[in-house]
Amino acid sequence: MAQTAVLDACVLVPISLCDTLLVVAEEGLYRPLWSETILAETRKALIEQLGVPESKTDARLNHMRDAFPQAVVTGYDDIVEQMANHPKDRHVLAAAVKSQASVIVTDNLSDFPATALSPHNVAAVSPDTFLLSLLLADQEAVCSAVERKRAAYQRPPRTIGELCAILSRSVPRFADRLLETAI
Repeated sequence: MAQTAVLDACVLVPISLCDTLLVVAEEGLYRPLWSETILAETRKALIEQLGVPESKTDARLNHMRDAFPQAVVTGYDDIVEQMANHPKDRHVLAAAVKSQASVIVTDNLSDFPATALSPHNVAAVSPDTFLLSLLLADQEAVCSAVERKRAAYQRPPRTIGELCAILSRSVPRFADRLLETAI
């Protein structure tokens, strides 16, 4: 069975990173999880920080819900206060604990110290580390997923090099290895 990973809002906001995480999940390499609270944080960041129109933001989040109907974690509210990580991200760890996820994918690693995670057998990793580990575990599947994503770009069309250049902003080691693999 593929590992389960709670995707924090910070990795769902950048569109190329989010798309890459989700197309790799479609390959069955891991099972993505999130909560409605995480999606609400994602929505707020897209609208308030990036200026994405509400209609486009809502369409994107609804598409994610439709594509991964089993991804939403519920029923964790009663354990949020028991979590020992940073208060603003306790809901993320609680969702991971409730769903028995093995990993939290986040750029906010300092909010998830090992002392707070280890009692729950959960690890926190950067999206770069997470995607790179998936690429090393199943290069063919990850490359196939990313190629499908790349081929879907129509306006404008993108080469694998252009896609990797975009991804290098958020997942540089993964992008470099992917480019090496694709050449």
